[in-house]
Amino acid sequence: MNSDARVNPAQYKKISALVYRESGIVLNDRKYELLAARLAKRMRFTKLSSVSEYLKLINSDKAEFTNFIDAITTNHTFFFRENQHCEFILKTFDKDKFLKIWSAASSSGEEAYSIAVQLAYNSFKFDILASDLSDTMLKKGQKGIYPDQRVQTVHKPILHRYFKRGKGKYKNHVKIKSEIMKHVKFQKHNLLADSPFTGSDRFDIIFCRNVMIYFDHNTRKKVVTSLIKSLRSGGYFFVGMSESLQGLQQNLINVIPSGYKKK
Repeated sequence: MNSDARVNPAQYKKISALVYRESGIVLNDRKYELLAARLAKRMRFTKLSSVSEYLKLINSDKAEFTNFIDAITTNHTFFFRENQHCEFILKTFDKDKFLKIWSAASSSGEEAYSIAVQLAYNSFKFDILASDLSDTMLKKGQKGIYPDQRVQTVHKPILHRYFKRGKGKYKNHVKIKSEIMKHVKFQKHNLLADSPFTGSDRFDIIFCRNVMIYFDHNTRKKVVTSLIKSLRSGGYFFVGMSESLQGLQQNLINVIPSGYKKK
């Protein structure tokens, strides 16, 4: 990266403020290298050579601003990650009860499909809303195509039943079968700005995992409050195993590690 493409402290502060305002994600000093690398990628794509030019672009071009937020907020994920929560659902819920589930901040859909294939394999009735802020991640989820390494932890009977092996240009990839995809709807949703789901739209189960760690306390409080409003009484709420709702457990009872039930 040449000298005029380096992010100076004032620019880093400005970019951090933009990301925080749009997504609630806090970019502290430890995130500098991450931001610089992803910013450089967008600058190469847009053929701009200086950060100041790129900042002008995202202030005037809504599409590129969306691409920029996508690049900054995209996180790595894989199938059956922290699967204890799904195993808890399989043991706890009645198979005859229709389950309405929300996979919030679902990235490219691995979490939602991980839940779906296990519920289907165990004869549950369900629908899943998979939401994210990133248009890029939502499109990937809607395609349902993933590299082989993402499904290494999927149980073999489930893998053989609900995934198709790719050929040609999709060699070393798998695709989710349509019988699973029909249960998962992808939708853009901003956890900070969009209204909670209320009334009959509330969910029996909400997953919002490995996202809170990027928020400050005030943002976590706002997001958790909205999510709880979207959860039915007696419903379950799951966060990441490294996350805690200490001080934010409004109307929630801790039932398993990182798993809560609404009173």
